[in-house]
Amino acid sequence: LPLACLLLASRAVAGEPWIAPGNVQTRLDVQLLVDDGVINLPMSGWPIAASDLANALTKVPASSGSNQLAPAHAAAIARLRTLATEGRPTLGYELRAAARPSVLRTFDDEPREEGEVTGWTSGFIGQRWGARVELTAVADPDDDDTVRLDGSYFAGKFGNWIVTAGAQDRWWGSGWQGSLILGNSARPVPALALDRAVSDPFESKWLRWIGPWRLSTFMGYMEGDREDFDHPLLFGMRVSARPLEGLEISVDRTAQWCGEGRSCTWDDFWNLWSGNDNAGENVDPEDEPGNQLAGWDIRWASPIGDWNYALYNQHTGETIDNSIPRPYRSFDVAGLETWGGDALDGSSWRASLEWANTRCGGTENGQKLWDCAYNNGIFNVEGYRSKGRPLGHSMDGDGEMYGLRYMRVDGSARTLTALLRYTMVNEGGAVPDTRHTVAPGPEDWWSVDVTYRWPISSGWIEATAGGDYQDREWNDTDAVLPRFAVSWRHEFQ
Repeated sequence: LPLACLLLASRAVAGEPWIAPGNVQTRLDVQLLVDDGVINLPMSGWPIAASDLANALTKVPASSGSNQLAPAHAAAIARLRTLATEGRPTLGYELRAAARPSVLRTFDDEPREEGEVTGWTSGFIGQRWGARVELTAVADPDDDDTVRLDGSYFAGKFGNWIVTAGAQDRWWGSGWQGSLILGNSARPVPALALDRAVSDPFESKWLRWIGPWRLSTFMGYMEGDREDFDHPLLFGMRVSARPLEGLEISVDRTAQWCGEGRSCTWDDFWNLWSGNDNAGENVDPEDEPGNQLAGWDIRWASPIGDWNYALYNQHTGETIDNSIPRPYRSFDVAGLETWGGDALDGSSWRASLEWANTRCGGTENGQKLWDCAYNNGIFNVEGYRSKGRPLGHSMDGDGEMYGLRYMRVDGSARTLTALLRYTMVNEGGAVPDTRHTVAPGPEDWWSVDVTYRWPISSGWIEATAGGDYQDREWNDTDAVLPRFAVSWRHEFQ
């Protein structure tokens, strides 16, 4: 039988193994519960294992007497339990249309093309195996892929580990408007992955201080028809931990290596893994194994009186200084968040100010290095990009972004998101820049977007209105470009 039929026929169907990035409401709910100390699990790396979320929710004490949950917490828990327990819809479809889909993508799962039709089925087969089959047809795609299996995967659980094969979106970082190392700007790279299923602390008294921890690693197979090397492999590894209440620390690295016409041996991978990949420094240029990024992500949340706040920083380098070690030729995301809830209707809100910079710095007397981020001497055309989009931040290299974001979800799950951004795109370097995926030269953008989601029976309707003012300094022109999108999602009960 086809996999979809097995999923629908299985009486053991629960939800699905993974909670994908892209749903702002889900992230708001999880972040609220983690920040307020209701649950404790690492959450700066997505997707999140449904088993990890379910485990955290089972530890929430029953709401009664003096242990009464706040209305916003109770509403968030009720919504999240539908993602991690039996009864979650396992079959659905979504219709999406957009006029000028946004190039500067955020954590939100926004339309990539002007028209998209998606159908999916998901669930478990028995107690160990789970899967999601997602098929999307799109109109007039830039990459010529009119039919896509993005979001599909097959997973098996072995002890406290999940092995997954498929095309999963990944978002690594605390930012809302972009991730420097892995975001959703590019379509997902098919990969074989290994992840911890439940992030409980070590049982050993010597290691228990690390707190809840996650490990995620994968090896992906990138696209062909590249102008540098076809089908390179993409390696990624991330470790996150919460050693103190309110503190989450993550370290991560990714690397492109192999590819048709290049050496692809265990020795190459060892050199990559051990950091012997800085041409002319610790490896001969002809033996350089690939293109590597590495960095850290730190988020600290702690109230000051009645004021809730969180600070976060993602620091990523184009290479590693093995003498310390540390990432260098680096760039950053930094943000400040505050949040609250309504004691009457169960609503919660979150506001954030975020800055991002993709101009490499930290070398050559501290000066910024142009044409550095997401570019490489080996993969010297597409670089750290897939199917025409960067694997990291959506503004690509040599950019700087300031964003102010407000989000609110009420007790009925109606969700509002408002975002104002100022972005300096492709500030320096060669003009025209043929590798840059947003603009061939310097441009200043003002962008505004307002999104509202209305829950309906078995799904939702979501609409976005916004636009960009683009001052194109490289050719002395400007433009005001409106943007609209609407989606209808239906899930069969």
